[in-house]
Amino acid sequence: MTANHGVRPYVPAYVIGGKERTMRNGVIAAGVLALGLLGSACGEGSKTTPESQGGGGPYAQPSSPQVSPPGVSPTGPASPGPSAPASAAPSESMPAAGAGVLNAKKTSLGTILVDGTGRTLYAFEKDKGQGGKSACEGACAKEWPPFAVGGAAPGSPGASPGGSPGASPGGSPGGSPGGSPGASPSAGPGVKSSMLSTTTRSDGTKQIVYNGWPLYYYAKDTSPGDMKGQGVTSFGAPWYVVGADTGAPITKH
Repeated sequence: MTANHGVRPYVPAYVIGGKERTMRNGVIAAGVLALGLLGSACGEGSKTTPESQGGGGPYAQPSSPQVSPPGVSPTGPASPGPSAPASAAPSESMPAAGAGVLNAKKTSLGTILVDGTGRTLYAFEKDKGQGGKSACEGACAKEWPPFAVGGAAPGSPGASPGGSPGASPGGSPGGSPGGSPGASPSAGPGVKSSMLSTTTRSDGTKQIVYNGWPLYYYAKDTSPGDMKGQGVTSFGAPWYVVGADTGAPITKH
């Protein structure tokens, strides 16, 4: 039997059709995969990154500085305007009202000695014959504060608690030791300046003397016009107001 070289072998149609279908499916799958990869790349490129939001990345753009209005701190409240100049402090303290001033005042006991504010002044019978020296020290001087040059009356600014005029533990009134430098008592109307003098106490305070009698306040006299110390006996002798005209204690009640 002679072979037929010009005849193509028979191949079933379904085999060829299957190969063609398989190749076509592969091409479609490859195209879908390529489209998916391209879509992913585009999606990554369109994402908002911290750098694109000014987060400080290598491609971040500098943000515009905030401009604060005049007088306002960038981080705090508005700065205050120029402060008012502080008032100048007094160069020196003024003496207490009535300090070292001796006046005369008419009362039911007669015209008596008072200080510049009207506070009653007393004499201590124990000082009689002492040449103007005071026999009232310590606790006595706390109850009967000396009327001193530059001193303060009981209850006035600068006076210590208990009524003493700024008394120290030894009973001396406030102010610099010895009273104000160069200060001297002053005689008001009705007071005889010739009877005025001072005595130096044990602590150096200058106490005012009238006609040889050292003068004192009474701690229980709380207001001008009080005469609660009249005739009171304490620390060994009685206490009396002093007549402005005679310079002697008035012993009547």
